[in-house]
Amino acid sequence: MALTPEFAQHLATRLAALRAALAAILPQPRPIVLEIGCGHGHFLERYAAEFPAKFCLGVDFSGDRIDRAQRKARRAGLANCHFVRAEAREFLAMLPAGVTFEEVWVLFPDPWPKKRHHKNRLMQPDFLEILASRAGEGTRLYFRTDHAEYFQAAEESLPSVATWRRAEQPDWPLELETVFQARADSYHSLVAVRTSHPARPRGTVEPALPPPAGPTSAA
Repeated sequence: MALTPEFAQHLATRLAALRAALAAILPQPRPIVLEIGCGHGHFLERYAAEFPAKFCLGVDFSGDRIDRAQRKARRAGLANCHFVRAEAREFLAMLPAGVTFEEVWVLFPDPWPKKRHHKNRLMQPDFLEILASRAGEGTRLYFRTDHAEYFQAAEESLPSVATWRRAEQPDWPLELETVFQARADSYHSLVAVRTSHPARPRGTVEPALPPPAGPTSAA
């Protein structure tokens, strides 16, 4: 679909601002712990405090949530915890070269329940390939949802991706009840591990822009 000149300019401005923000947060290549859909930062702020040697970065599309998350990190004095406003696919496209994923957390993402919207879900093969292009062997991906059909779809799609396998021991380094988890009657968890299978060249897995901008979780 062709973009109008106005929207194309808006998109270019937004991506340039995101690129600059990420360059300021990550001036040098390094491994990071990434939370996609970080909400108010409740989980990641605690994670950064528990693991001070890890560099943690949360991303969410809501500016209000990011503002609140940043205030939490500042009040806690956490130099290793940062947050940025962005849609997940745009974030991955603008991430500076050399930044890799040590861990990835996707907690209670938008399940996009309507069938025609399933293409917007994060946990599916194309998105897993994008993550794999930034992840070394052994990187762990933590996924949790209260939407049973979404979880089943993610489970069934994982074997089709050679760059990830389901963990034999799905241990979680930190259990912390988020807002969405507290509201859920039940939930499902999955841990995937990056295999040694080569990732596709990054240029072949770049996310298409502009991507969907739906609601995200609120931690």
